Amino acid sequence: MSHTLKKIDQNQTELTVELDRNDLKEYVEKTEVEIGKDFQLDGFRKGKVPKDLIKKSLDAKQVLESALDLAMKDSLAKVIEKEKLDVLNVSKLEIKENTPVKLVYKVILTLFPEINIRDFSKVKVAKRDVQVEQKDIDDTLATIKASRSILRDKEGVVEKGDRVEVDFEVRHNREMLEGGVSKNHPLIIGSKNFMPGFEDSLLGMKKDEEKTFSLVAPKDYYVKKIAGQKLDFTVKINNIKSVELPKIDDEFVRGLGNFQNLDQLIDNIRGGIMEEKRLKEKQRVRLEIINHIVNNSSIMAPEILLNQQLDSMISNLDSDLHANGMELGLYLAQMGKTQDDLRKQWREEAEKQVKIVLVLHKIAKDNNILASHEEVDESVSAAVQSMLMKGETDKSSLDIKSLRDNISSRITNEKVLDFLEKNCST
Repeated sequence: MSHTLKKIDQNQTELTVELDRNDLKEYVEKTEVEIGKDFQLDGFRKGKVPKDLIKKSLDAKQVLESALDLAMKDSLAKVIEKEKLDVLNVSKLEIKENTPVKLVYKVILTLFPEINIRDFSKVKVAKRDVQVEQKDIDDTLATIKASRSILRDKEGVVEKGDRVEVDFEVRHNREMLEGGVSKNHPLIIGSKNFMPGFEDSLLGMKKDEEKTFSLVAPKDYYVKKIAGQKLDFTVKINNIKSVELPKIDDEFVRGLGNFQNLDQLIDNIRGGIMEEKRLKEKQRVRLEIINHIVNNSSIMAPEILLNQQLDSMISNLDSDLHANGMELGLYLAQMGKTQDDLRKQWREEAEKQVKIVLVLHKIAKDNNILASHEEVDESVSAAVQSMLMKGETDKSSLDIKSLRDNISSRITNEKVLDFLEKNCST
């Protein structure tokens, strides 16, 4: 095997790899052995079929395709290790020659940029004490009560605390807002989950009654297009239900699960809230440390990483909107923005996130912090089992390499953050 490296720019290098007849023969043999481990033939136990019989029974085309894939992945890994390249991304694979006696391919390697991290040994972030307040417990108990509430059809008028279902339309300057129509929209009066003033405007209405009113959207409303604007609402009450909240006592608590009395439930709630607050404090400390290092270091965020981060942010927004029954295109229309507008708006935050990734990578490399094979194997196995049991995927579609890379990166980052927390907090 031979290879050449040609620098394209500060962060990209073109790699050309050439494999000769002997190299290719070796990869074909390795592929046959690997396939033979699971090969079954009548009269032989699994994995015990003689090599000559395996060769006769295997699909030659399938073997060559698998051998080609193995040859490129393995040779690429060997070159990266030999040249000690800190590779961020591999792209633009181009096979220049593929014959029984020679394989030549090219790829573009995007390398992690050189960054200079100032000494952070004297950085000290003070940890804050966390406590569970009575209000925290009361709020959780209120949520539990609401989840076990009883709804009863109600005659009369809408009052605070009632659950209503409404049809509504929203107009701005007599024009219907895109997405401004909803049918049988559920709402708890007083929950403050809608535009300020909307719920109060429904008080005193009766079932089947229709009402038109106007509200001015807050200046900081999340839909910028209508922030601070006068909106006209037409609302019809379809259903009114009173909400009967249960009494929280020992009998009620025993119906929730493994609790004998109210004190046990409260102890469990207190423990859960304390754990959540400790986790938030840990995250705050870690973020303050890493932000200090980023802000005091010389880092250039590569454009490829910025674009990948922005892609990820757009994708996450799309997923969140889908989970709430909304489309990205509709949301952007309401905001009066395009995806390009979002990318420009989020670029600064994306750059910050990229710099954090680069700093974590640099610290891991400088301090030889790695995820062990055992840790990765265990996490990959658990992740695969979970996905299969949930029906999220099947074995044939699993990309184990990508899964291993993602898990390895996650474990390594957690170790780096733990390292920083131990050395830079008090």
